[in-house]
Amino acid sequence: MSNHKIYVPNTNWDLIKIGPQLLHLQKSIKAWSPDIEKINFKGLKFSPPLLAVYYASLIQESTIKINFEGLSGYLETLKFPYGLLPDDTNNWKNTLNAFSSKTYLPIIKFSNKTTKEETILREMLLSHALKIIGSITQIPSNYYSAINYLLSELTDNIVEHSRHDFGYFSFQYYRENGLMDICIADKGIGLLGSYQKYEGERDFSQISNHLLAVDSAIKGNSTKPIPEKRGYGIATSRRMLIEGLGGHFVYLTGNALLINEEMSNFGEYFQGTIALIRIPVKSFSKDFNWYKFVE
Repeated sequence: MSNHKIYVPNTNWDLIKIGPQLLHLQKSIKAWSPDIEKINFKGLKFSPPLLAVYYASLIQESTIKINFEGLSGYLETLKFPYGLLPDDTNNWKNTLNAFSSKTYLPIIKFSNKTTKEETILREMLLSHALKIIGSITQIPSNYYSAINYLLSELTDNIVEHSRHDFGYFSFQYYRENGLMDICIADKGIGLLGSYQKYEGERDFSQISNHLLAVDSAIKGNSTKPIPEKRGYGIATSRRMLIEGLGGHFVYLTGNALLINEEMSNFGEYFQGTIALIRIPVKSFSKDFNWYKFVE
Protein backbone atom coordinates (compact mmCIF):
# COMPACT_ATOMS: atom_id res chain seq x y z
CA MET A 1 0.00 0.00 0.00
CA SER A 2 1.07 3.59 -0.69
CA ASN A 3 1.38 6.24 2.02
CA HIS A 4 0.34 9.39 0.14
CA LYS A 5 2.14 10.90 -2.71
CA ILE A 6 -0.92 12.28 -4.46
CA TYR A 7 -0.62 15.88 -5.62
CA VAL A 8 -2.54 18.40 -3.48
CA PRO A 9 -2.32 22.12 -4.31
CA ASN A 10 -1.36 24.77 -1.78
CA THR A 11 -2.28 28.39 -1.23
CA ASN A 12 0.81 29.65 -3.06
CA TRP A 13 -1.11 29.16 -6.32
CA ASP A 14 -3.85 31.41 -7.70
CA LEU A 15 -6.65 28.87 -7.55
CA ILE A 16 -9.28 31.39 -8.62
CA LYS A 17 -8.00 31.11 -12.20
CA ILE A 18 -9.27 28.13 -14.18
CA GLY A 19 -5.88 27.27 -15.70
CA PRO A 20 -4.10 26.53 -12.40
CA GLN A 21 -7.10 24.48 -11.24
CA LEU A 22 -6.89 22.29 -14.33
CA LEU A 23 -3.12 21.97 -13.92
CA HIS A 24 -3.55 20.78 -10.33
CA LEU A 25 -6.29 18.39 -11.40
CA GLN A 26 -4.06 16.97 -14.13
CA LYS A 27 -1.12 16.49 -11.76
CA SER A 28 -3.33 14.87 -9.14
CA ILE A 29 -4.82 12.40 -11.64
CA LYS A 30 -1.33 11.54 -12.87
CA ALA A 31 -0.11 10.91 -9.33
CA TRP A 32 -3.18 8.93 -8.28
CA SER A 33 -2.75 5.26 -7.49
CA PRO A 34 -5.62 2.97 -6.43
CA ASP A 35 -3.61 1.72 -3.44
CA ILE A 36 -3.08 5.13 -1.81
CA GLU A 37 -4.04 4.96 1.86
CA LYS A 38 -3.44 8.51 3.02
CA ILE A 39 -3.80 12.05 1.68
CA ASN A 40 -2.61 15.15 3.53
CA PHE A 41 -4.52 18.34 2.78
CA LYS A 42 -2.43 20.57 5.04
CA GLY A 43 -1.48 22.90 2.19
CA LEU A 44 -5.01 23.28 0.85
CA LYS A 45 -6.56 26.18 2.75
CA PHE A 46 -9.03 27.01 0.01
CA SER A 47 -10.65 24.75 -2.58
CA PRO A 48 -12.57 26.07 -5.60
CA PRO A 49 -15.54 23.94 -6.76
CA LEU A 50 -13.60 22.10 -9.47
CA LEU A 51 -11.06 20.72 -7.01
CA ALA A 52 -13.57 20.32 -4.18
CA VAL A 53 -15.76 17.86 -6.11
CA TYR A 54 -12.73 16.10 -7.58
CA TYR A 55 -11.05 15.33 -4.26
CA ALA A 56 -14.37 14.57 -2.55
CA SER A 57 -15.34 12.06 -5.23
CA LEU A 58 -11.81 10.61 -5.24
CA ILE A 59 -11.96 9.82 -1.53
CA GLN A 60 -15.56 8.63 -1.50
CA GLU A 61 -15.31 6.49 -4.63
CA SER A 62 -12.06 4.77 -3.69
CA THR A 63 -12.19 1.00 -3.42
CA ILE A 64 -10.16 1.17 -0.20
CA LYS A 65 -10.56 3.45 2.80
CA ILE A 66 -8.45 6.59 2.39
CA ASN A 67 -7.39 8.39 5.54
CA PHE A 68 -7.07 12.14 5.18
CA GLU A 69 -5.62 14.77 7.48
CA GLY A 70 -4.65 18.42 7.67
CA LEU A 71 -8.10 19.83 6.91
CA SER A 72 -8.44 23.58 7.49
CA GLY A 73 -11.46 25.09 9.22
CA TYR A 74 -12.67 26.25 5.81
CA LEU A 75 -12.59 22.72 4.37
CA GLU A 76 -14.42 21.36 7.40
CA THR A 77 -17.13 24.03 6.99
CA LEU A 78 -17.31 23.01 3.33
CA LYS A 79 -18.14 19.53 4.70
CA PHE A 80 -15.12 18.20 2.85
CA PRO A 81 -14.73 15.47 1.74
CA TYR A 82 -18.05 13.70 2.39
CA GLY A 83 -20.37 16.59 1.66
CA LEU A 84 -24.01 17.07 2.54
CA LEU A 85 -26.11 14.01 1.77
CA PRO A 86 -29.82 14.77 2.40
CA ASP A 87 -30.64 11.11 2.98
CA ASP A 88 -28.53 11.28 6.13
CA THR A 89 -30.21 14.29 7.69
CA ASN A 90 -33.72 15.68 8.03
CA ASN A 91 -32.28 19.15 8.59
CA TRP A 92 -30.60 19.67 5.24
CA LYS A 93 -32.56 22.87 4.58
CA ASN A 94 -31.37 24.36 7.85
CA THR A 95 -27.83 23.24 7.04
CA LEU A 96 -27.95 25.04 3.69
CA ASN A 97 -29.63 28.12 5.18
CA ALA A 98 -26.67 28.52 7.53
CA PHE A 99 -24.55 29.33 4.47
CA SER A 100 -26.72 32.25 3.36
CA SER A 101 -24.25 34.76 4.80
CA LYS A 102 -21.20 33.05 3.29
CA THR A 103 -19.76 33.11 -0.24
CA TYR A 104 -19.98 29.36 -0.80
CA LEU A 105 -22.13 26.31 -0.17
CA PRO A 106 -21.08 22.96 1.25
CA ILE A 107 -20.25 20.18 -1.15
CA ILE A 108 -23.55 18.49 -1.95
CA LYS A 109 -23.74 14.80 -2.78
CA PHE A 110 -27.04 14.09 -4.51
CA SER A 111 -28.67 10.81 -5.42
CA ASN A 112 -29.05 9.79 -9.08
CA LYS A 113 -31.83 7.34 -8.32
CA THR A 114 -34.98 7.90 -10.36
CA THR A 115 -37.65 6.78 -7.90
CA LYS A 116 -40.35 9.37 -7.25
CA GLU A 117 -39.09 10.04 -3.73
CA GLU A 118 -35.44 10.44 -4.78
CA THR A 119 -36.37 12.65 -7.73
CA ILE A 120 -38.47 14.96 -5.55
CA LEU A 121 -35.72 15.17 -2.93
CA ARG A 122 -33.02 15.93 -5.53
CA GLU A 123 -35.10 18.64 -7.16
CA MET A 124 -35.96 20.21 -3.81
CA LEU A 125 -32.32 20.11 -2.74
CA LEU A 126 -30.91 21.74 -5.89
CA SER A 127 -33.76 24.26 -6.04
CA HIS A 128 -33.08 25.33 -2.46
CA ALA A 129 -29.35 25.54 -3.15
CA LEU A 130 -30.04 27.81 -6.13
CA LYS A 131 -32.27 30.07 -4.02
CA ILE A 132 -29.40 30.58 -1.60
CA ILE A 133 -27.00 31.19 -4.51
CA GLY A 134 -29.41 33.83 -5.80
CA SER A 135 -29.53 35.46 -2.39
CA ILE A 136 -25.72 35.44 -2.04
CA THR A 137 -25.00 36.82 -5.52
CA GLN A 138 -28.08 39.04 -5.94
CA ILE A 139 -28.51 38.00 -9.56
CA PRO A 140 -31.60 39.36 -11.38
CA SER A 141 -34.50 37.10 -12.30
CA ASN A 142 -33.53 36.60 -15.96
CA TYR A 143 -30.06 35.38 -14.93
CA TYR A 144 -31.54 33.28 -12.15
CA SER A 145 -33.81 31.50 -14.65
CA ALA A 146 -30.87 30.84 -16.97
CA ILE A 147 -28.77 29.33 -14.21
CA ASN A 148 -31.71 27.23 -13.12
CA TYR A 149 -31.92 25.86 -16.67
CA LEU A 150 -28.18 25.16 -16.80
CA LEU A 151 -28.27 23.27 -13.50
CA SER A 152 -31.32 21.28 -14.57
CA GLU A 153 -29.70 20.26 -17.86
CA LEU A 154 -26.37 19.28 -16.31
CA THR A 155 -27.84 17.37 -13.38
CA ASP A 156 -30.41 15.65 -15.60
CA ASN A 157 -27.60 14.49 -17.87
CA ILE A 158 -25.84 12.95 -14.88
CA VAL A 159 -29.01 11.27 -13.63
CA GLU A 160 -29.99 9.95 -17.06
CA HIS A 161 -26.61 8.93 -18.47
CA SER A 162 -23.94 8.45 -15.79
CA ARG A 163 -25.21 5.05 -14.60
CA HIS A 164 -23.80 5.91 -11.20
CA ASP A 165 -25.46 6.30 -7.80
CA PHE A 166 -24.39 9.85 -6.97
CA GLY A 167 -23.46 13.24 -8.36
CA TYR A 168 -21.51 16.06 -6.71
CA PHE A 169 -22.26 19.80 -6.58
CA SER A 170 -20.17 22.73 -5.38
CA PHE A 171 -20.53 26.54 -5.50
CA GLN A 172 -18.23 29.50 -4.82
CA TYR A 173 -18.78 33.25 -5.19
CA TYR A 174 -15.65 35.38 -5.69
CA ARG A 175 -17.08 38.70 -4.55
CA GLU A 176 -14.00 40.81 -5.27
CA ASN A 177 -13.64 39.32 -8.75
CA GLY A 178 -17.33 39.51 -9.61
CA LEU A 179 -17.49 35.81 -10.52
CA MET A 180 -19.35 32.71 -9.44
CA ASP A 181 -18.40 29.07 -10.07
CA ILE A 182 -20.69 26.07 -10.02
CA CYS A 183 -19.25 22.61 -10.54
CA ILE A 184 -21.19 19.39 -11.08
CA ALA A 185 -19.48 16.02 -11.37
CA ASP A 186 -20.00 12.29 -11.37
CA LYS A 187 -17.82 9.18 -11.48
CA GLY A 188 -19.97 7.27 -13.93
CA ILE A 189 -19.46 5.93 -17.45
CA GLY A 190 -18.68 9.32 -19.00
CA LEU A 191 -19.97 10.83 -22.21
CA LEU A 192 -18.33 8.19 -24.42
CA GLY A 193 -19.94 5.44 -22.36
CA SER A 194 -23.31 7.12 -22.83
CA TYR A 195 -22.94 6.95 -26.61
CA GLN A 196 -21.69 3.36 -26.45
CA LYS A 197 -24.64 2.27 -24.28
CA TYR A 198 -27.21 3.99 -26.48
CA GLU A 199 -29.83 1.60 -27.85
CA GLY A 200 -32.07 3.93 -29.90
CA GLU A 201 -32.53 4.30 -33.62
CA ARG A 202 -29.63 6.65 -34.27
CA ASP A 203 -26.19 5.36 -35.23
CA PHE A 204 -23.35 6.46 -32.95
CA SER A 205 -20.98 3.63 -33.87
CA GLN A 206 -18.45 6.10 -35.31
CA ILE A 207 -17.95 7.70 -31.87
CA SER A 208 -14.96 5.66 -30.73
CA ASN A 209 -13.11 7.96 -28.31
CA HIS A 210 -13.76 10.70 -25.77
CA LEU A 211 -12.86 13.62 -28.04
CA LEU A 212 -15.28 12.42 -30.71
CA ALA A 213 -17.94 12.01 -28.03
CA VAL A 214 -17.57 15.61 -26.83
CA ASP A 215 -17.45 16.89 -30.41
CA SER A 216 -20.69 15.04 -31.15
CA ALA A 217 -22.36 16.39 -28.01
CA ILE A 218 -21.53 20.03 -28.72
CA LYS A 219 -23.01 19.59 -32.19
CA GLY A 220 -26.30 18.67 -30.56
CA ASN A 221 -26.21 14.90 -31.07
CA SER A 222 -28.04 13.78 -27.97
CA THR A 223 -28.67 10.32 -26.57
CA LYS A 224 -31.99 11.52 -25.20
CA PRO A 225 -35.09 9.98 -26.78
CA ILE A 226 -35.98 11.69 -30.08
CA PRO A 227 -39.40 12.92 -28.84
CA GLU A 228 -37.59 14.82 -26.07
CA LYS A 229 -38.07 18.48 -26.96
CA ARG A 230 -35.90 20.11 -24.31
CA GLY A 231 -32.45 21.49 -24.96
CA TYR A 232 -29.54 19.30 -25.97
CA GLY A 233 -27.56 19.42 -22.73
CA ILE A 234 -23.97 20.42 -23.44
CA ALA A 235 -24.71 22.12 -26.77
CA THR A 236 -27.45 24.41 -25.48
CA SER A 237 -25.88 24.97 -22.08
CA ARG A 238 -22.53 25.99 -23.52
CA ARG A 239 -24.08 28.44 -25.99
CA MET A 240 -26.31 30.04 -23.35
CA LEU A 241 -23.45 30.37 -20.91
CA ILE A 242 -20.87 31.81 -23.33
CA GLU A 243 -23.00 33.90 -25.69
CA GLY A 244 -25.79 34.84 -23.31
CA LEU A 245 -24.16 35.19 -19.91
CA GLY A 246 -20.61 36.00 -21.01
CA GLY A 247 -19.33 33.13 -18.92
CA HIS A 248 -16.95 30.19 -19.31
CA PHE A 249 -17.73 26.52 -19.79
CA VAL A 250 -15.31 23.75 -18.83
CA TYR A 251 -16.17 20.10 -19.46
CA LEU A 252 -13.92 17.12 -18.79
CA THR A 253 -14.76 13.50 -19.52
CA GLY A 254 -12.21 10.74 -20.05
CA ASN A 255 -9.24 12.53 -21.64
CA ALA A 256 -11.36 15.09 -23.54
CA LEU A 257 -11.24 18.65 -22.21
CA LEU A 258 -13.56 21.33 -23.58
CA ILE A 259 -12.99 24.97 -22.58
CA ASN A 260 -15.60 27.19 -24.21
CA GLU A 261 -15.03 26.57 -27.95
CA GLU A 262 -11.68 24.83 -27.65
CA MET A 263 -11.28 21.07 -27.26
CA SER A 264 -8.04 19.26 -26.48
CA ASN A 265 -6.56 16.04 -25.13
CA PHE A 266 -6.27 16.55 -21.37
CA GLY A 267 -3.36 14.13 -21.21
CA GLU A 268 -4.80 12.19 -18.26
CA TYR A 269 -7.95 10.10 -17.88
CA PHE A 270 -10.82 11.23 -15.64
CA GLN A 271 -13.45 8.60 -14.86
CA GLY A 272 -16.86 10.23 -15.29
CA THR A 273 -17.57 13.87 -16.05
CA ILE A 274 -16.86 17.28 -14.54
CA ALA A 275 -18.68 20.40 -15.72
CA LEU A 276 -17.64 23.83 -14.45
CA ILE A 277 -19.71 26.90 -15.27
CA ARG A 278 -18.24 30.32 -14.47
CA ILE A 279 -20.58 33.30 -14.61
CA PRO A 280 -19.76 37.02 -14.27
CA VAL A 281 -21.86 38.48 -11.46
CA LYS A 282 -21.80 42.14 -12.51
CA SER A 283 -22.95 44.39 -15.35
CA PHE A 284 -26.17 42.46 -15.84
CA SER A 285 -28.04 42.92 -19.10
CA LYS A 286 -31.75 43.64 -18.78
CA ASP A 287 -32.22 42.45 -22.36
CA PHE A 288 -30.84 38.98 -21.75
CA ASN A 289 -33.50 36.37 -22.55
CA TRP A 290 -32.55 32.78 -21.87
CA TYR A 291 -35.49 31.42 -23.90
CA LYS A 292 -33.82 32.28 -27.21
CA PHE A 293 -31.05 29.77 -26.47
CA VAL A 294 -33.39 26.85 -25.81
CA GLU A 295 -33.90 24.69 -28.87
